[in-house]
Amino acid sequence: MKKKDALVGYYFNNNLMHSIKGDKSLRESVYNRERAFNSVDENLEQLSQVWLDLLLDTGVYRLVIGLNNAEVRVSSVFDPFNTEVHLADDLLNSDYVDFHFNKIPLKKKSQLIKRIYKMLENDEVFGMLSLQWQQSLHERNQSMQKLTNINDLRFILKNLSKLRHLEGYYLRSVTINLFNSTVSMSFNCDGTQIMSHKKFKEFIEEYI
Repeated sequence: MKKKDALVGYYFNNNLMHSIKGDKSLRESVYNRERAFNSVDENLEQLSQVWLDLLLDTGVYRLVIGLNNAEVRVSSVFDPFNTEVHLADDLLNSDYVDFHFNKIPLKKKSQLIKRIYKMLENDEVFGMLSLQWQQSLHERNQSMQKLTNINDLRFILKNLSKLRHLEGYYLRSVTINLFNSTVSMSFNCDGTQIMSHKKFKEFIEEYI
């Protein structure tokens, strides 16, 4: 079987930009479905700042934000195999955020992730991986200098509202991952756009 890389895999790709078509029936019925706004839309500017703070100043390295249902799934370096689920409205409460999210600077978070992978490389289970996987993981972890460019991240969060308020094909959910510097966006037409943080600005300039 011919080797084919995963769309997003165990390497970093600043040129990543890929479109995935969804359910054809949902695409064709987009304009027949009435648009409904919710509390996320009403507080999107404030929430976007909260999400940025979580990514920059706490253990969070991955956010899955449901803009339609106000569900926010969180992955943290402090509990890396677990997924927390929060309601967007609760994240507007600073006491709630302070209680649930422990502080750590972005640089230290990056260093912690590298140490965790170093521990994996030194564990006996690492030998269960194929030599290709071992080499790929090692090279990726050695080359990782920082989780993401802060300006790229700020630009993404700042422009979510533009994608949410598009006529017709608007943003339904977004996943922001610091570790591989990717953002994945699902729209109400069931289509998905996956790209690197650096490519997001190019996407906005082309489609907005």
